[in-house]
Amino acid sequence: MTTLLFPDNTVLVNFALINRVDVLQHIMSGRAAWCATVASECARSSVEPGLEGMASFVDTLGDPLYPETAAEHLQVRLLREELAVPGDPPTRHLGEAETLAILMSRRLTGVFVTDDRGARRLAEIHEIRCYTTWDMLKLAGRIKLVDPDTLWGYLQTLRGLRRGGPFGVHDRASFDTWLGSSAQA
Repeated sequence: MTTLLFPDNTVLVNFALINRVDVLQHIMSGRAAWCATVASECARSSVEPGLEGMASFVDTLGDPLYPETAAEHLQVRLLREELAVPGDPPTRHLGEAETLAILMSRRLTGVFVTDDRGARRLAEIHEIRCYTTWDMLKLAGRIKLVDPDTLWGYLQTLRGLRRGGPFGVHDRASFDTWLGSSAQA
């Protein structure tokens, strides 16, 4: 079974912002994981106004994964350096690096669930598939957890909050075309 790995909290935040943590939890269905850095990041975010729903991800994602061996710790540092730019704080990109190091070291089968371009780039270099908020929302529509009109509203909400949107979607017609296209997730 493929595990949905959350290397950061970008997608978690988006589902909290639209008040649909329940939808993402349904999609996860016991097949998701996160590392300790992301769990801590989620806990910090959950006290922000509008993100209180993120607290329930602790139950869904369970105990976080920790780097355990010297090799994993070294790999975390090397991967984090690959993502970092001068001036980044030491914890920036740490969740992505931890997740990838653990995935590779333990030979886990998983996909990244993130909207972070750097995390996606690094994962793809290591041949790890990535899903975004939009893939998860499209899947929610496909499995009838959410109807198309509501999904359109979520897109408008997230765009209004500058959280992006699916590539090539500019209006309702292009949204409907996108929604009907093959789902990645």
